Amino acid sequence: MKKIYIILATIICIATCAQKVSFKSTIKVIYDSKLQLGEKYRHTQKFVLLSNSQDSYFGAAQNYLNDTGQYKQTAAIDTRIISDYFQERVIKTNNKTSVFIKFSDAKLRYEESEPLKWVLYGDTKIINGVKCQMAATNKYGRRWIAYFSKEYPFSTGPYKFTGLPGLIFDLYDTRDDYHFTVTKIEKDSEEFTFNLSNYKLMSKKNYLKSKYNMEFTLAAFPPIDDEGFRKETQNILDKMKIMKNNPLELKPFE
Repeated sequence: MKKIYIILATIICIATCAQKVSFKSTIKVIYDSKLQLGEKYRHTQKFVLLSNSQDSYFGAAQNYLNDTGQYKQTAAIDTRIISDYFQERVIKTNNKTSVFIKFSDAKLRYEESEPLKWVLYGDTKIINGVKCQMAATNKYGRRWIAYFSKEYPFSTGPYKFTGLPGLIFDLYDTRDDYHFTVTKIEKDSEEFTFNLSNYKLMSKKNYLKSKYNMEFTLAAFPPIDDEGFRKETQNILDKMKIMKNNPLELKPFE
């Protein structure tokens, strides 16, 4: 019996430790973005990218502070309760991409490993004083244009857009619904650590279904007995669904 407990404890330890992400970044990149989240709902957002030649983390500014323990907590405010409009964060390590999100007490994630297929072009432009080359890809129901620089040999960029021979400085879809532009790059020696074991691993299909339920249905709320209040709350969520009807991934499986 003791041997069985030891084996089980070892398995649990291995499974938990396997979900602990740790890498030392060498650059920290700040992106400004313009996000057309819905037909009449446009929002600006700062993002942070930590990266070395193999690993990376990408998240909206406040989420980055929360994920790295840099939140401010005083008697008056705890900034961990502040949410960015773009809640998903992306970690790439060991050639695997993990996307994770938190809704109240629900912590969800999924994994992807399919590389993007880029076409390189000869077009160039200067972005923040750096010469960048054009590339394009079709993904998630959109055509994306990227400008990258080999002066920064990091095969990474905003969100899940990786695989180019240099850091992506500018990224946008041809409708210009989602547009990310580098505003600052600095050297970094931060040790990034994050434990994904608390996030339930799901298929992408089930993740998106759960995410939808948490955002636009009563699933994220405690049981509501008052029928009138239930309907009023659902009406508000229905309006939010209309406001946010233009996700970055129009076709998540393309």
